[in-house]
Amino acid sequence: MKKSNALKFMSNLALATALAVIAGCASGNYQKGNSTASGLTDSANKIAEGNTKIDATLSSLSDLVNNPQGDLVSKFNKFNSALKDLQSSAADVKARVAEMRKTGNEYFAQWDQQLAAIKNEDIKSRSADRKAEVQKEFSDIKRSYTQVQMAYEPFISDLKDVQTALSTDLTVGGVTAIKGAADKANKDAAQLKSAMSDLSTQFKELGVAMAANAPAPQTGDTNAPAGK
Repeated sequence: MKKSNALKFMSNLALATALAVIAGCASGNYQKGNSTASGLTDSANKIAEGNTKIDATLSSLSDLVNNPQGDLVSKFNKFNSALKDLQSSAADVKARVAEMRKTGNEYFAQWDQQLAAIKNEDIKSRSADRKAEVQKEFSDIKRSYTQVQMAYEPFISDLKDVQTALSTDLTVGGVTAIKGAADKANKDAAQLKSAMSDLSTQFKELGVAMAANAPAPQTGDTNAPAGK
């Protein structure tokens, strides 16, 4: 009788230990997924804000170039402030994306470890397929960010060169001399802003897909008139 109770106790202990391990796996990695999703959403919002800051910078530059009469110092200071704000925003996005990449890589590494612990081959296969799908989207979005960053760097470099030139020659003649560079910045901005808008959407959509509290899909005909 005592032997039977001992075996039962050991069996229950083993089961409890197994359940604890499974619970630890189940509750641990999705939190990293949520953290990655949060980073993606935050980055999406900051990228969208970046477009507004580009507009503010170019607006102040256009005012300086197209209306060189009056107080050039005040207009130049406004341009400097807007450019500094734009650069700060870009640095913030870069830091957020770096953290998101780190958390995402940890998430996928733990996913691999948990796949190895799954015994049911069908469940393992489906989970592996899902991981491959999400990881591809994650890689695609990192590639898109790199491409946008490559377009942003010469754009911001030209604006800083304008800033440097005007800091030495803040005269009507000096402003006139950089008008071509200002016009080019406005043209380059159109393509850059479009790419940033697309990138913001990509970040937001993947963030929703990776979040544990993603909104439920809409059902029914959303175009139907009210009351029908």
